[in-house]
Amino acid sequence: MTGDTMGGGATRSDGEDRDSAVVRSLLATVDDVPAGRLTSSGLLARGRRVRRQRRSTATVAGVLLLGLATVGGIGLVDAGSSDQVAQSSSLPLPPGSTAARPAGCTVEALALPARATSGQVNDGSPSGRYLVGFTAVGGSLATPVRWDGTKLESIKIKGVGEAHGVNDSGMVVGEGQRTSGGPSYAWAYVGGKVVELPVPPGYVGAEANAVNARGDVAGMMYTSDGTAAVVWRGVGASPRADVLSVSRGAVASGISDAGVVVGELGGVNGAPYQWDANGQGSQLPRAAGTVGGGAHGVRGGWAYGLVFRDPKNVPATPNANEAQRPTVVDPNESVLWNLATSQATVLKDRVGAVNTRGAAVVNHTVDRTAALRDPAGTVRELPGLTNGAHVYAYALNDAGTLAAGTSGSAAVRWQCVN
Repeated sequence: MTGDTMGGGATRSDGEDRDSAVVRSLLATVDDVPAGRLTSSGLLARGRRVRRQRRSTATVAGVLLLGLATVGGIGLVDAGSSDQVAQSSSLPLPPGSTAARPAGCTVEALALPARATSGQVNDGSPSGRYLVGFTAVGGSLATPVRWDGTKLESIKIKGVGEAHGVNDSGMVVGEGQRTSGGPSYAWAYVGGKVVELPVPPGYVGAEANAVNARGDVAGMMYTSDGTAAVVWRGVGASPRADVLSVSRGAVASGISDAGVVVGELGGVNGAPYQWDANGQGSQLPRAAGTVGGGAHGVRGGWAYGLVFRDPKNVPATPNANEAQRPTVVDPNESVLWNLATSQATVLKDRVGAVNTRGAAVVNHTVDRTAALRDPAGTVRELPGLTNGAHVYAYALNDAGTLAAGTSGSAAVRWQCVN
Protein backbone atom coordinates (compact mmCIF):
# COMPACT_ATOMS: atom_id res chain seq x y z
CA MET A 1 0.00 0.00 0.00
CA THR A 2 2.68 2.43 0.86
CA GLY A 3 4.37 3.60 -2.27
CA ASP A 4 4.20 6.98 -0.52
CA THR A 5 6.14 5.79 2.51
CA MET A 6 9.56 5.06 1.21
CA GLY A 7 11.17 3.50 4.26
CA GLY A 8 13.82 0.85 3.99
CA GLY A 9 16.05 2.87 1.70
CA ALA A 10 13.64 3.34 -1.23
CA THR A 11 13.27 6.87 -2.49
CA ARG A 12 9.94 8.57 -2.88
CA SER A 13 10.57 9.38 -6.55
CA ASP A 14 11.37 5.75 -7.34
CA GLY A 15 8.25 4.58 -5.53
CA GLU A 16 6.07 7.20 -7.19
CA ASP A 17 7.43 6.27 -10.61
CA ARG A 18 6.70 2.60 -10.03
CA ASP A 19 3.24 3.26 -8.65
CA SER A 20 2.34 5.73 -11.38
CA ALA A 21 3.38 3.26 -14.05
CA VAL A 22 1.35 0.52 -12.41
CA VAL A 23 -1.69 2.73 -12.02
CA ARG A 24 -1.46 3.96 -15.60
CA SER A 25 -1.27 0.42 -16.96
CA LEU A 26 -4.21 -0.72 -14.87
CA LEU A 27 -6.36 2.31 -15.57
CA ALA A 28 -5.82 1.91 -19.28
CA THR A 29 -7.79 -1.34 -19.09
CA VAL A 30 -10.64 -0.24 -16.84
CA ASP A 31 -13.82 1.45 -18.05
CA ASP A 32 -15.55 4.27 -16.18
CA VAL A 33 -12.57 5.29 -14.09
CA PRO A 34 -13.70 7.51 -11.19
CA ALA A 35 -13.14 11.22 -11.61
CA GLY A 36 -9.60 12.30 -10.79
CA ARG A 37 -7.74 9.09 -11.49
CA LEU A 38 -6.58 10.46 -14.80
CA THR A 39 -5.90 14.05 -13.77
CA SER A 40 -2.34 15.31 -13.65
CA SER A 41 -2.50 15.72 -9.90
CA GLY A 42 -4.22 12.37 -9.59
CA LEU A 43 -1.30 10.54 -11.15
CA LEU A 44 1.63 12.63 -9.93
CA ALA A 45 0.58 14.07 -6.59
CA ARG A 46 -2.57 12.13 -5.76
CA GLY A 47 -4.59 13.20 -2.76
CA ARG A 48 -2.92 10.82 -0.33
CA ARG A 49 -5.82 10.10 1.98
CA VAL A 50 -8.07 9.22 -0.94
CA ARG A 51 -5.25 7.56 -2.87
CA ARG A 52 -4.50 5.26 0.05
CA GLN A 53 -8.10 4.12 0.08
CA ARG A 54 -7.66 3.04 -3.51
CA ARG A 55 -4.07 1.89 -3.16
CA SER A 56 -5.08 -1.77 -3.44
CA THR A 57 -4.83 -1.41 -7.22
CA ALA A 58 -1.18 -0.39 -7.08
CA THR A 59 -0.47 -2.82 -4.26
CA VAL A 60 -1.90 -5.77 -6.14
CA ALA A 61 -0.04 -4.89 -9.31
CA GLY A 62 3.22 -3.58 -7.86
CA VAL A 63 3.72 -5.60 -4.70
CA LEU A 64 1.57 -8.72 -4.61
CA LEU A 65 0.90 -9.40 -8.29
CA LEU A 66 -0.30 -12.96 -8.60
CA GLY A 67 -1.14 -12.98 -12.27
CA LEU A 68 -3.18 -11.38 -15.02
CA ALA A 69 -6.85 -11.92 -15.69
CA THR A 70 -8.70 -11.30 -18.91
CA VAL A 71 -10.45 -7.91 -18.90
CA GLY A 72 -8.46 -6.06 -21.50
CA GLY A 73 -5.44 -8.10 -20.44
CA ILE A 74 -5.60 -7.05 -16.79
CA GLY A 75 -8.40 -7.57 -14.32
CA LEU A 76 -8.98 -7.40 -10.60
CA VAL A 77 -11.01 -9.69 -8.41
CA ASP A 78 -11.73 -8.57 -4.86
CA ALA A 79 -11.21 -11.67 -2.80
CA GLY A 80 -12.74 -9.87 0.15
CA SER A 81 -16.03 -9.55 -1.73
CA SER A 82 -16.85 -13.25 -1.50
CA ASP A 83 -19.30 -14.54 1.02
CA GLN A 84 -16.50 -16.10 3.04
CA VAL A 85 -14.25 -13.47 4.62
CA ALA A 86 -11.03 -14.36 6.40
CA GLN A 87 -11.35 -14.13 10.17
CA SER A 88 -9.05 -14.34 13.18
CA SER A 89 -9.54 -14.05 16.91
CA SER A 90 -7.94 -10.61 16.99
CA LEU A 91 -10.02 -9.21 14.12
CA PRO A 92 -13.57 -10.55 14.46
CA LEU A 93 -16.01 -10.26 11.62
CA PRO A 94 -18.77 -7.67 11.94
CA PRO A 95 -22.31 -8.80 12.65
CA GLY A 96 -24.07 -10.19 9.61
CA SER A 97 -24.72 -7.32 7.25
CA THR A 98 -28.19 -7.06 5.79
CA ALA A 99 -28.64 -5.34 2.46
CA ALA A 100 -31.58 -2.96 2.38
CA ARG A 101 -33.27 -0.92 -0.31
CA PRO A 102 -32.01 2.67 -0.45
CA ALA A 103 -35.35 3.96 0.87
CA GLY A 104 -34.98 7.45 2.26
CA CYS A 105 -31.70 8.13 0.39
CA THR A 106 -31.66 10.60 -2.48
CA VAL A 107 -28.73 11.56 -4.69
CA GLU A 108 -27.99 14.89 -6.32
CA ALA A 109 -25.16 16.20 -8.45
CA LEU A 110 -23.07 19.01 -7.01
CA ALA A 111 -22.30 22.15 -9.00
CA LEU A 112 -19.11 22.28 -11.07
CA PRO A 113 -17.25 25.35 -12.36
CA ALA A 114 -17.69 26.46 -15.93
CA ARG A 115 -15.79 24.19 -18.36
CA ALA A 116 -15.23 21.49 -15.71
CA THR A 117 -16.13 18.02 -16.94
CA SER A 118 -15.80 16.01 -13.74
CA GLY A 119 -15.59 16.36 -9.99
CA GLN A 120 -15.03 14.38 -6.82
CA VAL A 121 -15.73 14.81 -3.12
CA ASN A 122 -12.76 13.74 -0.98
CA ASP A 123 -14.03 14.70 2.48
CA GLY A 124 -16.78 16.43 4.41
CA SER A 125 -17.02 18.37 7.66
CA PRO A 126 -18.55 16.59 10.69
CA SER A 127 -21.81 18.54 10.38
CA GLY A 128 -21.99 17.89 6.65
CA ARG A 129 -22.23 21.57 5.81
CA TYR A 130 -18.94 21.63 3.90
CA LEU A 131 -17.68 19.18 1.29
CA VAL A 132 -14.30 19.38 -0.43
CA GLY A 133 -12.48 17.74 -3.29
CA PHE A 134 -11.56 18.79 -6.77
CA THR A 135 -12.94 19.39 -10.24
CA ALA A 136 -11.19 18.71 -13.51
CA VAL A 137 -11.25 19.85 -17.11
CA GLY A 138 -10.91 16.83 -19.32
CA GLY A 139 -8.14 14.57 -18.03
CA SER A 140 -5.52 17.17 -17.26
CA LEU A 141 -6.26 19.99 -14.82
CA ALA A 142 -7.45 19.56 -11.23
CA THR A 143 -8.68 22.47 -9.11
CA PRO A 144 -9.43 22.18 -5.36
CA VAL A 145 -12.98 23.17 -4.46
CA ARG A 146 -15.26 23.59 -1.46
CA TRP A 147 -19.02 23.21 -1.43
CA ASP A 148 -20.93 25.12 1.28
CA GLY A 149 -24.21 23.26 1.05
CA THR A 150 -24.68 23.36 -2.71
CA LYS A 151 -22.70 26.58 -3.24
CA LEU A 152 -19.40 25.96 -5.01
CA GLU A 153 -16.16 27.84 -4.41
CA SER A 154 -12.95 27.16 -6.34
CA ILE A 155 -9.81 27.50 -4.21
CA LYS A 156 -7.11 29.33 -6.10
CA ILE A 157 -3.76 27.72 -5.37
CA LYS A 158 -0.50 27.89 -7.32
CA GLY A 159 -0.72 25.16 -9.94
CA VAL A 160 -3.02 22.15 -9.68
CA GLY A 161 -4.14 20.19 -6.66
CA GLU A 162 -6.86 18.74 -4.48
CA ALA A 163 -8.59 19.52 -1.21
CA HIS A 164 -8.34 16.62 1.22
CA GLY A 165 -9.93 17.77 4.48
CA VAL A 166 -12.34 20.31 5.94
CA ASN A 167 -13.70 21.17 9.39
CA ASP A 168 -16.96 22.74 10.52
CA SER A 169 -15.42 26.21 10.37
CA GLY A 170 -14.89 25.75 6.64
CA MET A 171 -11.09 25.54 6.92
CA VAL A 172 -9.79 23.43 4.03
CA VAL A 173 -6.45 21.63 3.63
CA GLY A 174 -4.87 19.86 0.71
CA GLU A 175 -1.91 19.53 -1.58
CA GLY A 176 -0.77 21.31 -4.69
CA GLN A 177 1.79 21.02 -7.41
CA ARG A 178 3.13 24.01 -9.31
CA THR A 179 2.78 24.03 -13.05
CA SER A 180 6.57 24.37 -13.26
CA GLY A 181 6.88 20.99 -11.56
CA GLY A 182 8.79 20.10 -8.42
CA PRO A 183 7.57 18.45 -5.23
CA SER A 184 4.05 18.81 -3.95
CA TYR A 185 3.31 21.36 -1.24
CA ALA A 186 0.79 21.47 1.61
CA TRP A 187 -1.69 24.31 1.90
CA ALA A 188 -4.60 25.47 4.03
CA TYR A 189 -7.51 27.71 3.08
CA VAL A 190 -8.44 29.72 6.15
CA GLY A 191 -10.05 33.12 6.54
CA GLY A 192 -10.53 33.39 2.80
CA LYS A 193 -6.79 33.04 2.09
CA VAL A 194 -4.55 30.21 0.93
CA VAL A 195 -1.60 29.61 3.29
CA GLU A 196 1.31 27.43 2.19
CA LEU A 197 2.31 25.28 5.16
CA PRO A 198 5.97 25.45 6.19
CA VAL A 199 8.49 22.62 6.01
CA PRO A 200 11.61 22.61 8.21
CA PRO A 201 15.11 22.42 6.71
CA GLY A 202 15.88 18.98 5.32
CA TYR A 203 12.41 18.42 3.86
CA VAL A 204 11.62 18.98 0.21
CA GLY A 205 7.83 18.80 -0.03
CA ALA A 206 4.64 18.15 1.88
CA GLU A 207 0.96 17.23 1.74
CA ALA A 208 -1.88 18.08 4.11
CA ASN A 209 -4.38 15.28 4.58
CA ALA A 210 -6.81 16.22 7.37
CA VAL A 211 -7.83 19.00 9.75
CA ASN A 212 -9.61 18.90 13.11
CA ALA A 213 -11.93 21.36 14.85
CA ARG A 214 -9.00 23.31 16.36
CA GLY A 215 -7.41 23.76 12.97
CA ASP A 216 -4.55 21.31 13.58
CA VAL A 217 -3.50 19.79 10.27
CA ALA A 218 -2.14 16.25 9.81
CA GLY A 219 -0.01 15.28 6.84
CA MET A 220 3.37 14.22 5.61
CA MET A 221 6.66 15.77 4.56
CA TYR A 222 9.30 14.40 2.20
CA THR A 223 13.02 14.06 2.49
CA SER A 224 15.21 12.89 -0.37
CA ASP A 225 14.71 9.28 0.66
CA GLY A 226 11.68 9.03 2.92
CA THR A 227 8.69 10.62 4.58
CA ALA A 228 7.79 12.00 7.99
CA ALA A 229 4.43 12.31 9.72
CA VAL A 230 3.65 15.87 10.73
CA VAL A 231 1.06 18.03 12.47
CA TRP A 232 0.92 21.72 11.61
CA ARG A 233 -0.39 23.93 14.41
CA GLY A 234 -1.26 27.61 14.59
CA VAL A 235 -2.10 27.65 10.90
CA GLY A 236 -4.33 30.70 11.07
CA ALA A 237 -1.64 32.84 12.75
CA SER A 238 1.93 31.55 12.79
CA PRO A 239 2.03 27.99 11.46
CA ARG A 240 4.66 25.56 12.68
CA ALA A 241 5.41 21.96 11.75
CA ASP A 242 5.68 19.39 14.57
CA VAL A 243 7.29 16.19 13.30
CA LEU A 244 5.82 13.14 15.02
CA SER A 245 7.94 10.42 16.59
CA VAL A 246 8.98 7.45 14.46
CA SER A 247 9.29 9.99 11.70
CA ARG A 248 11.20 8.12 9.01
CA GLY A 249 8.83 6.45 6.60
CA ALA A 250 5.74 7.59 8.51
CA VAL A 251 2.57 9.22 7.21
CA ALA A 252 -0.22 11.02 9.09
CA SER A 253 -3.55 10.56 7.31
CA GLY A 254 -6.13 11.73 9.86
CA ILE A 255 -6.52 13.73 13.06
CA SER A 256 -9.39 13.71 15.54
CA ASP A 257 -10.77 16.66 17.49
CA ALA A 258 -9.08 15.16 20.56
CA GLY A 259 -5.71 15.38 18.80
CA VAL A 260 -5.29 11.65 18.05
CA VAL A 261 -3.41 11.18 14.78
CA VAL A 262 -3.62 8.03 12.65
CA GLY A 263 -1.55 6.90 9.71
CA GLU A 264 1.08 4.35 8.93
CA LEU A 265 4.70 3.39 9.21
CA GLY A 266 6.42 2.79 5.91
CA GLY A 267 8.90 0.28 4.66
CA VAL A 268 8.79 -3.49 4.46
CA ASN A 269 7.58 -3.79 8.06
CA GLY A 270 5.04 -1.01 7.79
CA ALA A 271 1.99 -0.98 10.02
CA PRO A 272 -1.18 0.98 10.81
CA TYR A 273 -0.23 3.47 13.50
CA GLN A 274 -1.61 6.07 15.89
CA TRP A 275 -0.19 8.93 17.95
CA ASP A 276 -2.00 10.22 21.02
CA ALA A 277 -2.51 13.93 21.74
CA ASN A 278 0.93 14.02 23.42
CA GLY A 279 2.64 12.56 20.36
CA GLN A 280 3.22 9.09 21.83
CA GLY A 281 2.92 6.45 19.13
CA SER A 282 1.71 2.85 19.02
CA GLN A 283 0.69 0.32 16.40
CA LEU A 284 -2.97 -0.41 15.77
CA PRO A 285 -4.01 -4.08 16.04
CA ARG A 286 -4.24 -6.27 12.97
CA ALA A 287 -5.09 -9.89 12.24
CA ALA A 288 -2.71 -12.81 12.38
CA GLY A 289 -1.53 -13.60 8.87
CA THR A 290 -1.55 -9.98 7.74
CA VAL A 291 1.34 -7.67 6.99
CA GLY A 292 1.77 -3.94 6.55
CA GLY A 293 -1.16 -1.63 6.12
CA GLY A 294 -2.18 1.75 7.38
CA ALA A 295 -4.96 3.84 8.88
CA HIS A 296 -6.55 6.29 6.45
CA GLY A 297 -8.78 8.44 8.63
CA VAL A 298 -10.28 9.00 12.07
CA ARG A 299 -13.43 10.59 13.45
CA GLY A 300 -14.08 10.61 17.17
CA GLY A 301 -13.06 7.24 18.60
CA TRP A 302 -13.14 5.40 15.26
CA ALA A 303 -10.45 4.91 12.64
CA TYR A 304 -10.39 2.99 9.38
CA GLY A 305 -7.82 1.70 6.92
CA LEU A 306 -6.34 -1.38 5.29
CA VAL A 307 -4.09 -4.25 6.24
CA PHE A 308 -2.69 -6.85 3.86
CA ARG A 309 -2.91 -10.59 3.93
CA ASP A 310 0.47 -12.27 3.87
CA PRO A 311 1.20 -13.23 0.23
CA LYS A 312 1.77 -16.82 1.37
CA ASN A 313 -1.90 -16.97 2.41
CA VAL A 314 -3.37 -15.52 -0.81
CA PRO A 315 -3.94 -18.21 -3.45
CA ALA A 316 -3.90 -17.39 -7.15
CA THR A 317 -7.36 -18.46 -8.25
CA PRO A 318 -7.65 -19.73 -11.84
CA ASN A 319 -9.90 -17.70 -14.10
CA ALA A 320 -12.82 -19.81 -15.32
CA ASN A 321 -12.76 -18.28 -18.80
CA GLU A 322 -9.00 -18.26 -19.27
CA ALA A 323 -7.59 -21.29 -17.50
CA GLN A 324 -4.09 -20.40 -18.61
CA ARG A 325 -4.19 -17.05 -16.87
CA PRO A 326 -4.42 -16.82 -13.08
CA THR A 327 -6.56 -14.11 -11.57
CA VAL A 328 -5.18 -11.13 -9.68
CA VAL A 329 -6.38 -11.59 -6.12
CA ASP A 330 -6.79 -8.54 -3.91
CA PRO A 331 -4.78 -9.09 -0.71
CA ASN A 332 -6.31 -6.21 1.23
CA GLU A 333 -8.48 -6.36 4.33
CA SER A 334 -10.49 -3.26 5.19
CA VAL A 335 -10.59 -2.54 8.93
CA LEU A 336 -12.59 -0.41 11.35
CA TRP A 337 -10.80 0.29 14.63
CA ASN A 338 -12.61 1.20 17.86
CA LEU A 339 -9.83 3.21 19.49
CA ALA A 340 -11.46 3.14 22.92
CA THR A 341 -11.50 -0.67 23.08
CA SER A 342 -8.63 -1.44 20.65
CA GLN A 343 -11.04 -3.71 18.79
CA ALA A 344 -10.51 -4.12 15.06
CA THR A 345 -13.28 -5.33 12.76
CA VAL A 346 -12.60 -6.69 9.29
CA LEU A 347 -15.01 -5.62 6.56
CA LYS A 348 -15.31 -7.09 3.09
CA ASP A 349 -15.83 -3.64 1.53
CA ARG A 350 -13.50 -0.63 1.41
CA VAL A 351 -14.33 2.01 4.01
CA GLY A 352 -14.48 5.52 2.54
CA ALA A 353 -15.25 7.45 5.74
CA VAL A 354 -16.42 6.88 9.33
CA ASN A 355 -18.31 9.09 11.76
CA THR A 356 -18.33 9.47 15.55
CA ARG A 357 -21.04 6.82 15.94
CA GLY A 358 -19.05 4.18 14.09
CA ALA A 359 -21.24 4.36 10.99
CA ALA A 360 -19.34 4.27 7.72
CA VAL A 361 -19.67 4.58 3.99
CA VAL A 362 -18.25 1.56 2.19
CA ASN A 363 -17.32 0.91 -1.41
CA HIS A 364 -17.93 -2.44 -3.09
CA THR A 365 -14.86 -3.06 -5.20
CA VAL A 366 -16.35 -5.70 -7.51
CA ASP A 367 -19.44 -3.93 -8.84
CA ARG A 368 -18.27 -0.40 -7.95
CA THR A 369 -21.27 0.56 -5.88
CA ALA A 370 -21.37 2.16 -2.42
CA ALA A 371 -23.43 1.86 0.71
CA LEU A 372 -24.09 3.44 4.09
CA ARG A 373 -23.27 0.97 6.89
CA ASP A 374 -24.70 1.57 10.36
CA PRO A 375 -22.85 0.50 13.55
CA ALA A 376 -24.88 -2.75 13.69
CA GLY A 377 -23.65 -3.75 10.23
CA THR A 378 -26.85 -3.07 8.27
CA VAL A 379 -26.15 -1.44 4.92
CA ARG A 380 -28.22 0.76 2.64
CA GLU A 381 -27.07 0.99 -0.94
CA LEU A 382 -26.41 4.52 -2.21
CA PRO A 383 -28.04 5.11 -5.61
CA GLY A 384 -26.22 6.55 -8.61
CA LEU A 385 -27.40 9.43 -10.72
CA THR A 386 -28.29 6.91 -13.43
CA ASN A 387 -28.89 3.19 -13.38
CA GLY A 388 -25.58 1.35 -13.57
CA ALA A 389 -23.43 4.39 -12.81
CA HIS A 390 -20.35 3.51 -10.78
CA VAL A 391 -20.57 5.00 -7.30
CA TYR A 392 -17.87 5.80 -4.71
CA ALA A 393 -18.43 7.41 -1.30
CA TYR A 394 -15.73 9.25 0.67
CA ALA A 395 -17.55 11.50 3.16
CA LEU A 396 -20.13 11.00 5.92
CA ASN A 397 -21.50 13.43 8.48
CA ASP A 398 -21.76 12.60 12.18
CA ALA A 399 -25.55 12.36 12.05
CA GLY A 400 -25.28 9.66 9.39
CA THR A 401 -27.71 11.55 7.17
CA LEU A 402 -25.40 12.97 4.51
CA ALA A 403 -22.76 11.19 2.45
CA ALA A 404 -20.81 12.34 -0.59
CA GLY A 405 -18.51 11.09 -3.31
CA THR A 406 -18.93 10.41 -7.01
CA SER A 407 -21.43 8.90 -9.41
CA GLY A 408 -19.80 8.33 -12.78
CA SER A 409 -17.75 11.48 -13.35
CA ALA A 410 -20.00 13.72 -11.23
CA ALA A 411 -19.45 14.91 -7.68
CA VAL A 412 -22.56 13.98 -5.70
CA ARG A 413 -24.08 13.98 -2.25
CA TRP A 414 -26.66 11.67 -0.74
CA GLN A 415 -29.22 12.66 1.88
CA CYS A 416 -30.66 9.81 3.91
CA VAL A 417 -33.32 9.58 6.58
CA ASN A 418 -32.28 7.69 9.70
